[in-house]
Amino acid sequence: MADLALLLLTLAWGTTFLFVNRVLDVASPGVFLSARFATAAVVLGAVALWRRDRVGAGFLRHGLLLGLFMLAGFVLQTIGLRYTTPARSGFLTGLAVLIVPFFARFLLGRKVRVASWVGVALAVAGLLALTRPLADELADSVRFGDALSAACAVAFALQIVFTAEWAPRHPLVPLTLAQVAVTFAGAVALLPVEGAYFHAAGAGVFAGTVAFTGVLMTAVAFFVQNWGQRHTTAVRAALIFSLEPVAAALFSHLYGGEPLGRADWIGGALIVLGVVAGEVGGALEARGETAGERASP
Repeated sequence: MADLALLLLTLAWGTTFLFVNRVLDVASPGVFLSARFATAAVVLGAVALWRRDRVGAGFLRHGLLLGLFMLAGFVLQTIGLRYTTPARSGFLTGLAVLIVPFFARFLLGRKVRVASWVGVALAVAGLLALTRPLADELADSVRFGDALSAACAVAFALQIVFTAEWAPRHPLVPLTLAQVAVTFAGAVALLPVEGAYFHAAGAGVFAGTVAFTGVLMTAVAFFVQNWGQRHTTAVRAALIFSLEPVAAALFSHLYGGEPLGRADWIGGALIVLGVVAGEVGGALEARGETAGERASP
């Protein structure tokens, strides 16, 4: 159930790249992120007041760090979308699938199954096919946007790894609210230094995008992520999240008219194959380990 929830969340997240790319013609990244996370904070704050969950030791530190990871990820991703395409941004954000197993294994000492490494390798091969980072036809501005998008993958990888560590220790609504509040504060701090702008002619597009991304894709989505990662590993979550660029590309292609070539389709297929290999192979490995434990004296 947790993996299915994360899968549905990932497919929904894939739709946001195109909307955010378009809203940046109306408002600067800081203005948009401030409005988005203010909306999410209001929704989560109302739920938190109603539930009145008690928090325990380590809550402030964990909430602050997860919020900083989230802030870095969204700022880098949103600014990057000013220079690169929604599909490329989605693909590069998916590099988190490569980074998470290394963080989980070498920072936290967690076991990473062989099937997960195979799935990661396939997913990364797919990402390379999709992004073609060494292609000569790319403009310098696109490369800059790609670099910011790749950096955001590191921030999101840290968030995924430590959400798996800390989400089981704290009530979900306050933990999600803490992350959103930190990101909101950071977005507001960005306003004086970014050359903030807002074009009133696009107020309707701005309001609709803020409502969709703030309520559903932030408040609800990160609550689901925190819940889902209580019941699965960081590496499995990262493999599922690697489908986000596939969803972003398909949505940008079908709804936004962004062209997709043969390499794009091959790359997407490799990512899907990587997720299947990681999930099915991991289940088979776990079953084999359980059988071996039962058979041992």
